[in-house]
Amino acid sequence: MLLLTTLLGASLLRLSFAAYSLQDDYSGSQFLSGFSFFTDTDPTAGYVDYVDGTSTGLFSQSGGTVRLSVDSTTKASGRGRKSLRLTSKASYNHALVVIDVGHMPGSICGVWPAFWMTGPDWPSNGEIDIIEGVNKQSTNKMTLHTDPGCTMSGKDCQGNQGCSIDSGPYGANINSAGGAVYALEWTSDGMNIWGWSGGGAPSDATGSNPDPSGWGNPTGSFPSSSSCNVDTFFKNQQIVFDTTFCGVWAGDSWPSDAACSGLASTCQDYVQNNPAAFKDAYWTINSLKVYTNGAGSTSSSSTTGNTNAGNADPGNTNNNPVQSQAVPGNGATTAAATAANPVPTKPAGGTRHGGGTRGGVGSGGGRGGRPTKPRRKLRVRGRHMKQLIIETTSDDQDEQGQSKILGEAVPALGEKLPI
Repeated sequence: MLLLTTLLGASLLRLSFAAYSLQDDYSGSQFLSGFSFFTDTDPTAGYVDYVDGTSTGLFSQSGGTVRLSVDSTTKASGRGRKSLRLTSKASYNHALVVIDVGHMPGSICGVWPAFWMTGPDWPSNGEIDIIEGVNKQSTNKMTLHTDPGCTMSGKDCQGNQGCSIDSGPYGANINSAGGAVYALEWTSDGMNIWGWSGGGAPSDATGSNPDPSGWGNPTGSFPSSSSCNVDTFFKNQQIVFDTTFCGVWAGDSWPSDAACSGLASTCQDYVQNNPAAFKDAYWTINSLKVYTNGAGSTSSSSTTGNTNAGNADPGNTNNNPVQSQAVPGNGATTAAATAANPVPTKPAGGTRHGGGTRGGVGSGGGRGGRPTKPRRKLRVRGRHMKQLIIETTSDDQDEQGQSKILGEAVPALGEKLPI
């Protein structure tokens, strides 16, 4: 049966012509040699004390699995609950980044975990949020942040505001499914992000030569275009893990969060006095690999002597969010579950950047760490994207379900899309 379909942002639906090969493997015992601990004050005003994981025991590696924990046994004091934030020593320009997560911080009140990438002098070289959420959130939030001048579907992606897509497995959904694999493909054509939970990842996703052209529709897509040239706005990206508490997203949304606000008068009060509540606020990483395809994917020399590198914000405040539908087979929650635990709106202002430099000693590049008046929630639409009428057959529909291009559902095209 022929289907007439209108595509939005079709420029990103293209084939991966070059095979990928492994460049950096951070799995198991190789992880810590490629990352540095950030131990400065949290630029998002979180109630967290970032520490060196080796001296505190919050970092461990056993049997090929890396564990990043938080303190879940003592009442917090001082800067806050002890936790970890790590930044890769290497930075990248174009890459396929694939992480196999066995467990991530669950959907826990007061918790704000993220797996993300950022460039120097934020937001001049961009930020890519791959996995992120707060509190009881059940759906992943993927977000791009840039300098002024990048628009996607008519929405400005600059700074704290960013452009976001709400879709894919997150938190408790990942853990109950036994883990998830997330993959970011970054090329000159834009960003594709896939998320699979419960063993649903393609067999080659974590292998030696992954091929995204056979993976079906991505969970989220951010296409490069004349209104946002990805190569202009994203450069020298480092990989970051962190788990913070409260702050300008999880904390500021506390009073309006029906699932959390009844537990304590403030987020900080809850995090400080209920250590056992955070026993599941840990990451276990089965593997983390970065691949290149010989088409401009590079890794710069490692960042040395800067354990506070990556002082940037996955906690994009006041995104342009899309309340996307579930992606069957990709681990996204059902519409009913999403309605029960919607993605909280982030307030404007307040970032992970402090003063806008990697070492936390700012020169006016960031917005500081305090929120300003929340802005109106915006829906990302595709009205400014090129529209194409194409013909596909029912055989072209991907069994993984529908893709999201800035939140708009489109059919899978596979290898039958003429580029």
